[in-house]
Amino acid sequence: MFPDRNQLAVLYYFGDLQYWKLPQIAADALENSYDGPALRTLAGFASLTSGEIRAEDIRANEIDSAFCEMGVNAPITGDQARLVLATESAQKALDGRSNVFDEATYVRVHLCKLSEPPESLMRIVNLSKEAKNAPRSRWDRIEADLKEAFTDFLRCQKIQVPE
Repeated sequence: MFPDRNQLAVLYYFGDLQYWKLPQIAADALENSYDGPALRTLAGFASLTSGEIRAEDIRANEIDSAFCEMGVNAPITGDQARLVLATESAQKALDGRSNVFDEATYVRVHLCKLSEPPESLMRIVNLSKEAKNAPRSRWDRIEADLKEAFTDFLRCQKIQVPE
């Protein structure tokens, strides 16, 4: 089954999907009824190994066009991609697929890269920082606060909060 093309785009534009994987993705897209000149160009590199594909061989506008040919509204800004990934993280934390503390750390470290977070993620990042060195006696309160922060984040994103 062909992966979610919107998710692939989010991962690529955030920087979590390496450029050398794009030729095989394009080839797979062609096999799954997507078509267009950019997809065909990228798929032409699919027979090469990752070490043979250079970043300069694949132009950014071809990547944008290939995603558009797959029905994605591309390009996506890094900030937009971060919010999509943060939304997924919040949903996993709240529906029990992941630990609340782990998801808060993921937001703080990976999505915000240990730097100043956007306003919408500030509370989650600050609680994650607090949890880092908190004594065990404060974990329950921080966990509750994190759940509330993730819930508020999803509401601001206009995403239905998991029960």
